[in-house]
Amino acid sequence: MTAPASPPRPTRLPEFGVSAKLAALGLGDSRLALGLAGLGGAWGPVDEGESLDAILRALTEGIAVFDAAPAYMAAERLLGRALAQWRGPRPTVSTKVGRLCGRDDSDLRFDFSLAGMRDSLRASLDVMGLEAIDLVLLHEPEFVPPEDRARTGAALRQLQADGLARRVGVGGGCGPDWERYCEGGGLDVALGFNRLNAVNFTALAEDLPRLRGCGAAYYAASPLAMGLLGSGQERWKQELPPWLPPRTWERVAQLQRLAVIHGLTLPALAHRFLFGVAEADRVVLGACTEAEILAALAAWRAGPLPPEVFDAVCAIGAL
Repeated sequence: MTAPASPPRPTRLPEFGVSAKLAALGLGDSRLALGLAGLGGAWGPVDEGESLDAILRALTEGIAVFDAAPAYMAAERLLGRALAQWRGPRPTVSTKVGRLCGRDDSDLRFDFSLAGMRDSLRASLDVMGLEAIDLVLLHEPEFVPPEDRARTGAALRQLQADGLARRVGVGGGCGPDWERYCEGGGLDVALGFNRLNAVNFTALAEDLPRLRGCGAAYYAASPLAMGLLGSGQERWKQELPPWLPPRTWERVAQLQRLAVIHGLTLPALAHRFLFGVAEADRVVLGACTEAEILAALAAWRAGPLPPEVFDAVCAIGAL
């Protein structure tokens, strides 16, 4: 009887380095990006002045890739204001279409028609002061009915043909649903929310085999289960959101103990782990404050975890 295959585990990078794959796509070579959901107010009200200062600080500190979306409330507008003030090199910018801005993150509104996505992207470009976006992602493509996914993928590529986007991709928690968007080629990037991090290796088995087959680069968002590195941890202990199954808390508790043993904070451990995962072409930070950005950058500059610590995190994430 053949023994069952071991589940995939992440590959450790000896240095965080740069991404030649992304550079070849014209998306910059940095493996580090700042996601603007928290700074824009998607997770709750923000002080826009503080968020603007945080984005400008990120630019000053050398972050050269930013990810926004209409559903991230004020994110695109704040990024546009920051870019208007910034006098350094223009960063690589991505935004999304398909999901529209609602009252808050739980207010799900979608328009996956070509006209709707084109109007959305043009509005995003206007508010950010850009002529074209470096990368446009179909936001939460799992909400597109299966029979419409091939058509929606073709509509996404039409935005590129129209000169509104240089590269195109999809962004969400898809798993097997990635398949239809790979049909016909032309998929440059997939961004996975909460699919590859210190407590979840789902992407390795479900996402990456399909995505690598069509040549797409992979962005790993959510270094520790969307919100567990910030203020969401205490709030969500009271009522678990759907993306945080009970076993996640068990793994986080073990990670916390591991971090203490090695003289690290939980965020530093989680960030340095994901920064060092070779399967992630780019890691998207979800910082909500300037202090969180600086802490994540300190983790980046500290370099890869020692092999034995990386292996210990892998053991916890595989439980």
